[in-house]
Amino acid sequence: MEGLSSISYLVFRVGRFVYAVPTIDVREIIHLPEFRQVDEAPDYIAGLVSIRGTVVPLIDLDMRFGRTPGAHHHQYVTTDKVIIFNCDDHPTGIIVNEIVDIYEIPADSIVPAPAYGRDVVSASVFIETVAKIDEDIIMILNQKKLFDPTYKPTEDSLTGSDADQSFCQIADVDKSIFHKRALELASSASREGQEDDLMPLAIVEAGGELFGIELDVIREFININEYRQVPCCPAHIVGNINLRGEILTLIDITGVLSLARGNIKSAVVVAVDNFTVGICIDNLSDILYLPVSGFKDLPAALGQESEDFFEFTTLYDGRAVVVINLQSILYKGNLIVNEVL
Repeated sequence: MEGLSSISYLVFRVGRFVYAVPTIDVREIIHLPEFRQVDEAPDYIAGLVSIRGTVVPLIDLDMRFGRTPGAHHHQYVTTDKVIIFNCDDHPTGIIVNEIVDIYEIPADSIVPAPAYGRDVVSASVFIETVAKIDEDIIMILNQKKLFDPTYKPTEDSLTGSDADQSFCQIADVDKSIFHKRALELASSASREGQEDDLMPLAIVEAGGELFGIELDVIREFININEYRQVPCCPAHIVGNINLRGEILTLIDITGVLSLARGNIKSAVVVAVDNFTVGICIDNLSDILYLPVSGFKDLPAALGQESEDFFEFTTLYDGRAVVVINLQSILYKGNLIVNEVL
């Protein structure tokens, strides 16, 4: 029933604004690479980038919404991301500052955007609905209108007819990093079905180490403000929380992985087989679509137990990341307790 009444959304931030799009519409997420500006493109097209042989336009959301910076010049930084969509079979990217979270949003929590005064920008064009998630209000983008040049921001949102040419800049100190990313993307092999070679991963930190969790088992990420401990339970059962009316069991996997337990402040809600549980983590580091060709096999010295729990290794910002097999950890690590779940 839940699958019919809720939709998974990717939540991201651009400046001070927080937006969401359906996760199913996202093709991949990459770090912002170097891009080329082009003549005769709309003002909101920051530039073009080659991704595995395909030329992809990148949209600057501030410019798309008709916002120009005036005296404040915006610069892209190495922590920016690009969310790639398949727009009528033509990949298109939007540049964002931060991937915030993935949420399962119940359909009854999504409502039409309210009527606004003249000072609010373009809500009636690109933002048709909003969602309430706990204390947050998330603006849901209509990406079809966003990518359609016939739709324009409302006149009230425009702050000037001439975009500041210094608005879209890359800091000199970061240019070599952006250039390296562009070379890596352009030199990757191009072939039919290349998107099938990408694995969507959440990069999380637990016990001071980085792990990758495949997105297809993830329902959402949550902050843990308080939880109720359950008496007479194994040590790995942290407790229960009430998640919007659903009693969710929190499980600590650091013991199985021979790591020290950190502070219980965040969790990733996963659905494995018929169980939905919260896996305690230190924090969510990133959400990325990484090429499987870049994964490495596990070192033989790790042994059979590690082979059961871990799948591959890869690199993220120069640090080693191990992709974990949650199903194996929960079952072979004896973390599923029927009496609790």
